[in-house]
Amino acid sequence: MLSGCIGLVASRELMEWNRGQPEIEAQPIQYKFEHTFDSTEIEAIIINPEPQSIKIDSEVSEMKILFRVEIPYSTFAGVDISNFTSEVRYVHARLWEPGANKNTDSPYWEDNATKTYYPQPKKFYPPFEEGVWELEVEAQGYGWTSPVDQLSFHDNFEVSLTLTRPCIIYPESADTGECIPV
Repeated sequence: MLSGCIGLVASRELMEWNRGQPEIEAQPIQYKFEHTFDSTEIEAIIINPEPQSIKIDSEVSEMKILFRVEIPYSTFAGVDISNFTSEVRYVHARLWEPGANKNTDSPYWEDNATKTYYPQPKKFYPPFEEGVWELEVEAQGYGWTSPVDQLSFHDNFEVSLTLTRPCIIYPESADTGECIPV
């Protein structure tokens, strides 16, 4: 019985020695709103989804926000007509810190578009207030498929927030890509 226990200890030590060291890598975690408008019906033109709750702690090393909007025909014959259509075709996104009063406080980040808009992603770095943040989007747009393809249009948008935080990858699970949060 004693030799069995001693044998297990030696086997365990041999496995530990052969296993290798775990590595710490940055893991992106993405939260996203994405929509393509495909109708002119009144029920389908307004999008106001539930806000996404995002847990932020001291391990978050970067926050990246992508805000992309495509509103075809927001310029017509070289003339910007988005001022005339801004009440009916828009995307408004906000990121709220924990405990923010949405009626009186300013959001941590906010953007609004009434025409095609492809800005560079915005990056933010610590310190971040720890807690549950909220990403929300409100949008209104149209989509129409014409028998003549050149006349068809579909407003669409993408709002995504990517958090980067460290995680541990053990050599024996490297093939599966399993990353364990720190």
